[in-house]
Amino acid sequence: MQPMPPARAQALAWVPHGAQLSEQDWHWRHSAVSLVLAVHLPVLAAWALVTDRAELWHVLLPLVPLLVAARLSRLSRSARSLAGTLALLACSALVMHLGEDTAAANHFFVTVALIALYQDWALYALAIAFVLVHHGLLVLLQGGADHGWVWTTTHAAALVAESAVLVLFWRAHELSRAAEAQARTVADQARGAAERARVELVQGEDDLQARIAAADQIRSDLIGTVSHEFRTPLTGIRAAALTLRKRGDRLDKENRDRMLAAILDQQERLSRLLENMLLAATATEVDPQASAAVDAVAAEVAMLAGRQHGSSPVSVLVEPGLVARIDRHALHQVLANLVDNALQHGAPGSTPLVAAGHDDSGVWVTVSNEGRVLDLTRKGQLFQPFTQVSSGATRDREGIGVGLYVVRRLVEVYGGSVDVQSDSGWVTVEIRLHPGTAPLPVAPPVAVG
Repeated sequence: MQPMPPARAQALAWVPHGAQLSEQDWHWRHSAVSLVLAVHLPVLAAWALVTDRAELWHVLLPLVPLLVAARLSRLSRSARSLAGTLALLACSALVMHLGEDTAAANHFFVTVALIALYQDWALYALAIAFVLVHHGLLVLLQGGADHGWVWTTTHAAALVAESAVLVLFWRAHELSRAAEAQARTVADQARGAAERARVELVQGEDDLQARIAAADQIRSDLIGTVSHEFRTPLTGIRAAALTLRKRGDRLDKENRDRMLAAILDQQERLSRLLENMLLAATATEVDPQASAAVDAVAAEVAMLAGRQHGSSPVSVLVEPGLVARIDRHALHQVLANLVDNALQHGAPGSTPLVAAGHDDSGVWVTVSNEGRVLDLTRKGQLFQPFTQVSSGATRDREGIGVGLYVVRRLVEVYGGSVDVQSDSGWVTVEIRLHPGTAPLPVAPPVAVG
């Protein structure tokens, strides 16, 4: 299909389109045309009888079906508009024949103005063409008299002028309605944007309030738990140090060693608490090339745990050569926290199990222990900061509740996930990691001297 020339497209843009009328606008305009037609029929019939012009009845009678067609709602708007237009033009022609003077021809001006109500260029062009052809036929029937051509030309020029004015009016009206519609659209968009901004502002305010409340809660929990957990080891360290200072010379070697071991244990506890708190606050950046040998790290963690808790060794069942995409220190901290959590909350005398392997979804690592049955509906809270299975001043376990939170932070930073299950008296924490590449071997230290 050939594109329309720009000049033609610009010219057609000035042509009114009746389809742009709303159903309500078209209905009242068509009702006005139908009312004028209904008034014309009895008036024209009485006029024909009074003037004894019975030959006009064959033209007057078809106006009835045209009026009926104009009022049939089952017909389309175009068909009903066409019926009304033809009926009006026929009425004007009858008025001219009945009047037989130039004054009666002015009825066409009223008819054309009424047809203009439809704002349909096709109907309006039909009306103008009908009038011009009608006048031309009258002149020809009158023998082509000079005064007839002058009258016809003058009347046609007046109709064309009227048409031009009406077309300009239609165009101005349509431009005004388009501008109003555009203004309404812009206003609606502005109101919509303002409403969205208001909703976002309210949501942001609510979110900020929730964050502030959460921060206040964390601060309160931090003050309460830290004051309790830090005071206990510090009190133990102070008591052991004062005992060694005041009575160290009167203690035998076994008691002195026991005092020193207690100080070291409490120092280790404080170091672990501080390291967990530091990691919880700073675990945001990762090395994309980091990899860790899971079997080596698990064996190291188990060895350190067994050294610290000689009565509760840790079992390790890890696939040899398994490598995960996580920094070695981060993996060590994750497993150390999970093992420490298992030793603290497991059944007395039970042996935690560290297992690891790989499947189609990546590397999995689990730490399991026999212990209390967990309420899995609240398992998500276990990975929140300063949250413990038992809380308050009566809790029977150490820790400030950041160990599992640190585990979650470190694992998620490296693109992994954490889950916990409790079944048949066993509690299992499972972490999922991406497979990694084999880490570079660590060079042995070089002796100096």
